[in-house]
Amino acid sequence: MSQPSSETLVQAAGGGGFGAPPGGYGQPGGFGAPPGGFGAPPGGYGQPGGFGGPPGGYGQPGGFGAPPGPYGPPGPYGAPPGELQQRVDRWFILSIISIFCGCGVLGIIPILIANNAKDALRRGDFGKAESDIATAKLLCILGYVAVGLALLFYLVYFVIIIGVLSTMR
Repeated sequence: MSQPSSETLVQAAGGGGFGAPPGGYGQPGGFGAPPGGFGAPPGGYGQPGGFGGPPGGYGQPGGFGAPPGPYGPPGPYGAPPGELQQRVDRWFILSIISIFCGCGVLGIIPILIANNAKDALRRGDFGKAESDIATAKLLCILGYVAVGLALLFYLVYFVIIIGVLSTMR
């Protein structure tokens, strides 16, 4: 008896290998078209091939609006409270005056801190402005008290000197 050929055996077994893949997978090497398709977007959503401009009525086309004012845009909480603004301005001026009232170089520190309070107020950081202006106020008051005590000391000193000199005659 002769042996069947390998081709005959393959045909008798129902085909060779695994055969073709089951249907529904599309072409090999790609994903194919999406099921159902989505079609084109509804009309009115921009120009083909681009994003288009903003819908009408929302500002000037192609621009970002007017530039901010001289101090930048307002802070996240709006305008500063009037009372806080007045206190910052008042103690900023008093800290400048403290230099000329005898505080000298130590009067510069309250000026710097009051300036930080003004910057914080412009940024809208009211808590920082409140804290800084309280520190500037304290340093100004301490400077004024130190100048007052020094003047009182010199006054008493000169009165004592004049009293001693008057008894020497």
